[in-house]
This record gives sequence, structure tokens and C-alpha cells, in this order.
Amino acid sequence: MNVTLVRVTENPVNAIEQAASNCYDSTPTKSGAIMKSCYKSGHHSVLEFCNFHFHIEGVSRALLAQLTRHRMASYAVRSQRYVREDGFGFVIPDTIKKDQFSSVLYRAAMDKIKSAYDGLIKSGIPPEDARYILPNACETVVDVSMNLRELIHFMNERLCTRAQWEIRRMATGMKNVVTEQYPEFADMLVPKCEVHGFCPEEKTCGRHPRLNDLVG
Repeated sequence: MNVTLVRVTENPVNAIEQAASNCYDSTPTKSGAIMKSCYKSGHHSVLEFCNFHFHIEGVSRALLAQLTRHRMASYAVRSQRYVREDGFGFVIPDTIKKDQFSSVLYRAAMDKIKSAYDGLIKSGIPPEDARYILPNACETVVDVSMNLRELIHFMNERLCTRAQWEIRRMATGMKNVVTEQYPEFADMLVPKCEVHGFCPEEKTCGRHPRLNDLVG
């Protein structure tokens, strides 16, 4: 998996500060103090003035079903209708990689699907129909655009240890490429337990107490 930050709103902190300052008839700060105050107080609409564009390679088609549940974002996915998948790459879960028998079985299944797909294409079946045989494991490329408010929500959900491993890995990569350039956003891009101070999940990793345990 490879995550690239393609584009960000120019001077993103300043863009948020400008929007927030309009609300309060104040002067934007250079430290991001108004932005941080808005984040802490729940005035998150001003965070929508900052947008991020990511290019992500080497994720599975299975991941897309989870990713597109985040509705307040834009997605562009490599088409299997117009792009042939000859010799497609595929994602292997770590649980399968670690087990020799399962790994051999898995790779053999992928090879059979590749052969079947190639056979359909050679028989004149158009890619838009031949693609029906392709597995969820098939690698794809996706571009994602999110504003900061949605990115925060995405990280709240997908950095949680209860999130499925592949999308959690993707979320971690997205956070890393953002905070490398904009460390001022690091404290916002965290799992939800770090925001609430408790775990709202029924099954917990133990980092924070469960809400049910706190309220009895």
C-alpha cells in the first residue's frame, strides 16, 4: 500500500482561521489558536474550508466497501470496466501470509482466477463482463478527497483498533502524510477514544475504560 498526499488547500490553517475569524469578527492568528479553539469547542464547520486530496495504491477492492461508507468525501477508483486486469495484483491478509498452507492455497486460487480471467478476455468477453470473476483481493488505485472535518471523523473511526486492519493501515498512512507536512493537525487525527476519554465499543482494546463501565 502506498499513500500520497497530492494536494492540500493552500495555507490550510490560515484558510480555517480566516473562515472562523469571520464568525467572530476577529483577526486570524499565525499560531492557529482560533482553529484549535473551534476544534475544542465543537465549532467544526469552519474545518470544512481545508481540503485534502490523497492518491492511494495497492488497496483491495474489499476495502472500497468500507471506505465509501464515509459519504462526505469524493472518490475516483480505477475502473475494471475500461481497464483490463491482466496479471492483477492482490492483497494478502497477514493471517494468511503467516500460515504456509493457507498462503499456498490462497495464491493458487489467485492464479486460477487470473487464468480464468485471461481465458474470458481471449474468448472475446469484454472486460466489463470478465471482471465479475475477479476477487475482492484484487488490488486497485483510488483517489480520495476529504475536508478536514470529514478526515477527523474518518480517523476517529478507522484508527480505532476495532477497525478492520486494511482500512486502519490506510488511515495510518493518510495521517502520516498529512502530519509530516502539517503537524498542527496531529492532535485532531486520532481514534475516537482519545477524543471521548472512553471506549464506546462493546469489545475494547483496553486503552480507555468502556462507557458502560463508567456509568454502571
